[in-house]
Amino acid sequence: MQRRREKIFSYFLKLSVLGYLLPGVLAVLLVFFPADTSAQEQCGFAQSIDFPIDTTLFRIAQDFGSPSPRHQGRYHTAEDWYGIRGESFGQPVRAIAAGRVTYSAVNGWGRDGGVVIIEHTFPDATVAYSMYGHMTEIQGVAAFPPAFACVSMGEIIGAVGDARPAPHLHFEIRTDNPNAPGPGYTWQDPVSLGWRRPSKFVRNWQAWLSPAYLWRLDLADEAGPSAPPVILDDGGLLYLDADRVGRLSPDGRTLWRLNLDRHAVGVVRAGDGGMLIYADGSMQDVLLDGTLSERRETGVALESAPIMASGMLLFHTPDNQIVAFDAAGQAELWTLDDIAPLVRTQASTQTVGLITTQHELLTLSLQGELLDRARLRELASLGTNADGGLMTYARGGLWNIGADGQWSLALLNTPQGGGAGAMLTANGQIYLFDGRILHAYNNTSALAEQALAWQIELPQTVTGMAELTLHEGVLLLTSNDGSIVAVRAIDGGLCGATRVYGDWRARTWHMLGEDGVLRVAVADQIMGLDWGEFIGGCA
Repeated sequence: MQRRREKIFSYFLKLSVLGYLLPGVLAVLLVFFPADTSAQEQCGFAQSIDFPIDTTLFRIAQDFGSPSPRHQGRYHTAEDWYGIRGESFGQPVRAIAAGRVTYSAVNGWGRDGGVVIIEHTFPDATVAYSMYGHMTEIQGVAAFPPAFACVSMGEIIGAVGDARPAPHLHFEIRTDNPNAPGPGYTWQDPVSLGWRRPSKFVRNWQAWLSPAYLWRLDLADEAGPSAPPVILDDGGLLYLDADRVGRLSPDGRTLWRLNLDRHAVGVVRAGDGGMLIYADGSMQDVLLDGTLSERRETGVALESAPIMASGMLLFHTPDNQIVAFDAAGQAELWTLDDIAPLVRTQASTQTVGLITTQHELLTLSLQGELLDRARLRELASLGTNADGGLMTYARGGLWNIGADGQWSLALLNTPQGGGAGAMLTANGQIYLFDGRILHAYNNTSALAEQALAWQIELPQTVTGMAELTLHEGVLLLTSNDGSIVAVRAIDGGLCGATRVYGDWRARTWHMLGEDGVLRVAVADQIMGLDWGEFIGGCA
């Protein structure tokens, strides 16, 4: 239609120039063939974004993409947000971002309530549509906006209605179909039809719209890369993405990508480039220009990214072994049997700690001897102490694990650790995160002299596996739920926080470069943040 308008307009313009038509005809044409106006031109860019309901009161009752028994197993195109029992009905629903209303009907879904759809244009010129279903109007409090109206982020656009089976908000993100309520469920994967996971969309855009955001690389798998990226001398990265290897420039541009003919489980630094490690046990160098060397066969099937330990590469195998190779991946050094798949690992100068899916903590010598096998009540975190030995922060507290595999209490009266906990020893202090509060303890030689230096409750709930590191006097906590939080190490002052979409299956990775860029890999993205901007006054 737009192309047809342009042709007609051009034709009459030529006639006018030749004197066949009066100049006034142009004004008539502009009336009958107006140019299309985008949501951005009318209502501005979406400069900030938030959830449509209060996430402290509401939770997801039915997730995006989940098959519904009530709808013959069809896939859900939204997230259903349900609040406190008996109090969901009438709760305000707000626009997630600035935009233009493309659909608004109090009976859009008939018995199942009203629907509003809003078009949003983001600073990178992408367009998305947020859809809010099962809503009702409340006179003078929560009225539906009219079609074509501009709305701002946080503006009330309705209230949670009395939908079946209980009052809840049906919240969608779409890439098209702005003018109809839609089916709510589909037989096909909703992503393939233009729907997107709403929480992921909101979380990611919250980070991408922050002043510290620089760039991102979108990956294929929400579980994240199978192995951490490799840091190159120029600050760029070699990364795995499904069965592809790629090179990323220091400013986040993909320089090249190669499709691999077999599944890779890891990539490690080798020379100026890297070494690919495949599930069949073969290994192959990859050069900076994307050239692959001749493949070397080991004959040992592998299923995990390598654990770096004192010049060795340790792998978990499909038949539940740990196998150790030299740093070049050419000589098999030792194997250890009966080891379940791994969840967390830590290598010290003396030993290697492994936490398995069966909640066992195994302590290995660097020669492959099993020193200790302990059953945990739940997952724990691992780290090293000031002497280079192994430590664990578990439900039962903080413990040192000696070179002989023996445990000894490292700190008295600490909060319980667990699956969401993290620990770090640095600058004469011990930092413990219990899943909610970050604690700093003075680290002296005598156990009785340990003292709490400070503690801070983080501004956001952190779930999943967390990690603590120290950068230029700032503690950085990352988690595979997408949390990124910076805290001043000396006194616990909050420096900065953001959150992207995470995945419980993913492992996080980050690196602060000399260029002041914090590179973070979590779930299906690698993101660059301006470190100075992110930590603000803590710089």
